Amino acid sequence: MSLQIRRLVAGAVATAMAVVLAASPAHAVFNPIGTEAQAPYAQPVDADVPKRGCTTTLSDPKNASSSTPAIQVIYAWHDGNGNNYSTYVNQIAKMVDRMDWILDESTNYDQHIKTSCRTGYDTSTYSGYAQALVIPVKIPNGVIGGETSPYIVADDLAAAGWGNANRKYVVFEDFDGTATAHCGTVCVATTDDWDAATMMHELIHLYDVDHAKVSEVPNSFSLNDIMISQYNDWQLDQEFNTYYDPSETTASFYTSAYPDTRYLNLANYSMFTTPTCCDVGYSNDLLTAQERTIEANTPYSTPTAFSVSGGGWMQVTPPGPDSNTSARYYDGRRSLTMNVQAYADGFVSVTRKPAVTAGQRYKFFARLTTGTSGNVKLRMSWYNSSNTLLSNSDSSLIALTTGWQEYNVSALAPTGATSVQLSVVSPSGQTFAYILDSLQLNQCNNGKTTDGCRLNG
Repeated sequence: MSLQIRRLVAGAVATAMAVVLAASPAHAVFNPIGTEAQAPYAQPVDADVPKRGCTTTLSDPKNASSSTPAIQVIYAWHDGNGNNYSTYVNQIAKMVDRMDWILDESTNYDQHIKTSCRTGYDTSTYSGYAQALVIPVKIPNGVIGGETSPYIVADDLAAAGWGNANRKYVVFEDFDGTATAHCGTVCVATTDDWDAATMMHELIHLYDVDHAKVSEVPNSFSLNDIMISQYNDWQLDQEFNTYYDPSETTASFYTSAYPDTRYLNLANYSMFTTPTCCDVGYSNDLLTAQERTIEANTPYSTPTAFSVSGGGWMQVTPPGPDSNTSARYYDGRRSLTMNVQAYADGFVSVTRKPAVTAGQRYKFFARLTTGTSGNVKLRMSWYNSSNTLLSNSDSSLIALTTGWQEYNVSALAPTGATSVQLSVVSPSGQTFAYILDSLQLNQCNNGKTTDGCRLNG
């Protein structure tokens, strides 16, 4: 959903008490059926939904203080619409399984949601598994004939004993409610618009992730919410540079617009399993966080992990206005400035050469802008096991503009290729400066999109 985040803090931030992440406006017409997206890959039909199973099973799910951190799935009802648990329990379990499927399919890393179940049900059947996973809870203070706020839901759950710190509560509302994320007495992700993407969206908010930046204007939000929703693509952070990177869990990213300084990596969420490489998934970037985002450097310094040759010199972009050449572009960290000189072709390259497989297709992306004008091209240089250059694959000549734009080049790794070097090349005869950020290298063999690489290119 295109939802705007507001962060309400009750009490001192230092105590991390009563932090609220609310998606607003988040109210929609109550729809327990929901609308599942079909991009970037078709969603599984009910019969094909993989059964995730229970991470932990307790005789008393309310008493989870010594249990593995996990989500607790709640079917919430009140007297206005009655208790329809038996009608919907299987459907809710399938949506939770789809949430898990979304997480795992987003990348070529194996990662899953941790779930809490209760004893007393035969989990070898889907119906038994669903009843063990999904627990019905009455919301006694629910508004009959009106919208029930998430604060009422959270308070009623807490009053009923559902308030353990080891749990995040995923609440499917069978009444007129709100799609939101709220951490107060209880941390709840709620929705009355039942589909996997909406609930996954709200669960992600509980890890203090805002609606991550994706538009090609520095430090702004996309008109289309980049966090998954039923209206947009389902994959998590396709470029591994706004809030999620399972390939490098030591990396973290600013999750909101400057000057907000919160940063994290959703791959470290305690409600998720530790990501393990490798399986088949939508996004499979082969660069490190530093190579994607120049994330560890200070303004004016030489960018770590990059090298320059020929006509020009580089530096970490000096601070500047967000509307122009921001040193905070894209994920709130840094960008690279290449000062092009006319006497020779200029090359900015990722120093490390990622390993490749001959005959496989690869796609190199980068975002570029200039304060004036100038021409560049993207290049993939293929090397064999002796580090001998075999050939280059170039994009067409790019006329840069004053707006941030994403460009790409795609090619098959030639026979004998074992590694590739990524470069931006500025032809000789020019004197200007351009800014480089948000690099990515995909191996196009996952079958998730038309050419096997991510969209937006």
